[in-house]
Amino acid sequence: MHRALEAAWERLYEVFDGARFERRSDLIVALLPRFPIPQCNGAWVVEDSQAAADALPEALAEVEAAGAWPWVQTRSSHERARQQALDLGLTHSERVPGMTMRPGDLVDARAEVEIERIRDGDIDATNEILGACFGAPKELFDEFCAGLGRIEEASWYVGRAEGEIVSTAVGVTLVGATGVFNVATPPEHRGRGYGAALTSRVVRDGFRAGSELAFLQSSDIGHGLYRRLGFRDAEEYVLLTRPFPAA
Repeated sequence: MHRALEAAWERLYEVFDGARFERRSDLIVALLPRFPIPQCNGAWVVEDSQAAADALPEALAEVEAAGAWPWVQTRSSHERARQQALDLGLTHSERVPGMTMRPGDLVDARAEVEIERIRDGDIDATNEILGACFGAPKELFDEFCAGLGRIEEASWYVGRAEGEIVSTAVGVTLVGATGVFNVATPPEHRGRGYGAALTSRVVRDGFRAGSELAFLQSSDIGHGLYRRLGFRDAEEYVLLTRPFPAA
């Protein structure tokens, strides 16, 4: 799963001017300061080596020098690198399940929703949904999703009920795997199976295109939904950063 996740993010960084996704021994340094999103700016630990731990201070200093809030992405077994991050003051942590599915495991989800690829006229309303669901400015998604539109391996879907866009999801298919991203349904439309139906469509289309694996990093709210669709926990990611200042 991790190799496929790296490939998807590396492809994303290729379409933004000034973005960097650099492999440095047992670390990846990701830098995209205009997107203040976890994982966009900081270090991804590839192997929990002493070299990776020793490289963290310089990598984080580089991110902060660029004006970004630094994150470190580790996996559950990366105790050495995680301790180094804690020693550097990155004491706020978030745990993110990494989930996978193989062809034949998908439990198809059905809902009263019409699913199709996004059209140009849908983008503004869909980015409003993404901003509201992820607690970020719509303008950030305007730019972020414009980048997605330049990735030929990405497929962006919307779901409609009674003509209104009620859910969205993105699939990115690379290296024989389909990643599921940006699954979002506004609170007033939840509980009707829309997110499950969109996720199911992304995965089904990926398998039809030849993928041998589907994967995602789950939020707390989506974890039970993804398990019901056939995803299983394969990895636990631990994201670390500095404590956030008081509002």
